[in-house]
Amino acid sequence: MNNEAEYEALLAGMELARSLEAKHLRAFSNSMLVVKHFYGEYEQRDPGMKAYATKVKDVSLSFETFELSQIGRESNRRADALSRLASAETQSLTGSIYLIKAKTPSIKKRDYLEIHQRNNCMAPLRKFLEKGILPLDRREALKIKYRTSSYTIINGRIYHRSVSQPLLRCLNTEEQHQALKTVHEGICGEHLAGRSLAFKILREGFFWPTLKADASEYAKKCVQCQLFATVPRQPLEEMTFVLSPISFAVWAVDIVGVLPTSTKQTRYCIISINYITKWVEARPLSVITEKAAKKFFLE
Repeated sequence: MNNEAEYEALLAGMELARSLEAKHLRAFSNSMLVVKHFYGEYEQRDPGMKAYATKVKDVSLSFETFELSQIGRESNRRADALSRLASAETQSLTGSIYLIKAKTPSIKKRDYLEIHQRNNCMAPLRKFLEKGILPLDRREALKIKYRTSSYTIINGRIYHRSVSQPLLRCLNTEEQHQALKTVHEGICGEHLAGRSLAFKILREGFFWPTLKADASEYAKKCVQCQLFATVPRQPLEEMTFVLSPISFAVWAVDIVGVLPTSTKQTRYCIISINYITKWVEARPLSVITEKAAKKFFLE
């Protein structure tokens, strides 16, 4: 909500400047996210933020020059004071202060859905099946032509032709998440793993191109599966005994990394454990080299 408020404030100021027929505009914001989104330095993952960033870019085209800069919160006291006027009595304000009451969001639900649909992997297939539109990239166009041979549209719905099953209904982004949630942890959910979860969704008559990968990622992020899943305790192979009657005769050595970078720019650690006494020796390393390993063993 805070990021949306920052965007709404920026758009309100830009609209005010446009109504005053300003040609050159320089705007300031204390939100790094808004500034980085505008210049494309940060990735816009949320469709709502993408819609706001697109709206800001569209409005900025109405000015001959537009610049958006970030300022610190300590330099934004005047704007903070004006923002607190929302709770004040408007009758006590002078005419030098211009207030705008934003009753509805600047972006429409249609803009949000268009960006959301643009991120859907089924959108290019639908465009080609319905209107024959292909991407400008020749390689991408050939991929879509090849993939659409196994798809068809019935009553506005995309269906996938399967070899051993009837037509499978293709789901959009929102329906994909709902299907994963319902089958995995619904009223009859068994908290299946990724492969089993994907096959059960297929048996229910649904499909999308990244089904197996999405099912695997969803199962990995399930909190209940992490807490209550049965962990196999049986070793992968028969246990073998290591006989070492002399202390410090046999050592187990391993290198750990990449670790968080320390103040001395070390990112790795070489560890050695004695089999009999369980004595541990460890040393941080900035790089893994033969010289560093030899020095560790000699010392």
